[in-house]
Amino acid sequence: MLESQKLEFRAQTIELFFDLVFVFVVTRLTHLVEHVHEPLEYLHALAVLMLVWWMYGGYIWLTNHAHTPKMMRLVLVAAMAGFMVLALSAPVGDAGNPLVFGFAYLFVVILHFCAFIARGGRPAAGAMLRIVPFNIAAALMVIAAGVIEAEWRWVLLLAPAALYAVVAVMNTGEGFALDPVHFVERHGLLLIIVLGETIIAIGTGLADHPLTGETILRLVLAVALIAALWWSYFDADDQRAEHRMLEADNRRRTRIALFAYTMGHLAMVAGLILVAAGLKASVAYGPEGEAGHGADVLLLLGTGGYLLADAAFRRIVGLAPVALRALAGLALIGLALVSLPLHGASLIGLTLAMLLLMLALEGRFSATVAETPPEHHG
Repeated sequence: MLESQKLEFRAQTIELFFDLVFVFVVTRLTHLVEHVHEPLEYLHALAVLMLVWWMYGGYIWLTNHAHTPKMMRLVLVAAMAGFMVLALSAPVGDAGNPLVFGFAYLFVVILHFCAFIARGGRPAAGAMLRIVPFNIAAALMVIAAGVIEAEWRWVLLLAPAALYAVVAVMNTGEGFALDPVHFVERHGLLLIIVLGETIIAIGTGLADHPLTGETILRLVLAVALIAALWWSYFDADDQRAEHRMLEADNRRRTRIALFAYTMGHLAMVAGLILVAAGLKASVAYGPEGEAGHGADVLLLLGTGGYLLADAAFRRIVGLAPVALRALAGLALIGLALVSLPLHGASLIGLTLAMLLLMLALEGRFSATVAETPPEHHG
């Protein structure tokens, strides 16, 4: 009876309130990505996203174990302040304050650890004692990046990725007892938030433009593209993944959580941030090309990257088909690399057409599998 009650735990309103700060994180990163000037600055943005995502995911694990009593509400509100400082001080391009970013990151790490020790239960607290040294080491690297005045300091922002990879590989699930229903729901809500940022990007891209027939066409195509991206995940993948996690033992469940959700969804979110930046440039692209500044190509790169990450997510969880999604992602990235002379509505339309073709082929594949009768032996 206790287990069935645990599996019924759903996201609470305080968690949805907590997610509001992630809206600002994504908005801030999208704005920074729009104004980068060198390829290296994209790595800076990815490093910031990786750091924020890892600890934001850590708070999902925390509420998954401790749920949300009144004391946990105070923890989440305090963490919101920390993540807001992280977003405002994110060191991307010429913006941000690396040292403030580092100390804010150390704050959310220590707060997370203390809350886990206090409310996560003895087994989970013991597991966190094995993980927190890696989190603190990552925070100290970020602080060092804020202190050192050297061109190579960006390496210190990316270095924590290696520490987190070690944590993921070494984690056997001992001490953790994830609630799959809550865990899948929380990550789905975060993807909705990031898709919402693409809607905001469309609005801000068209804010200073008259609603002519051309701009309305771009608007309609952009909304359809976002809807197709939503469909590609929320049509069935979230529910199917939830069932796979429910069927898995604790070790397998933890591996899915770490590799499919923590790492796979990180790559998906990164792709969607590029989609948002690319869409904003595409809907605002003027007849002279003055509004795009070349950023509209991020639409192809972001959509392709998202599909590749989603294919990896499907492969780890055990969902099919995978190959069609991976091929579509590679095709979109290939089109971006050959620098097609397409902008505005034509670029959005091409991206949308490829997404719809992929979804149609996948739907045909699923129907064929469903119609195939099982083999009888003996």
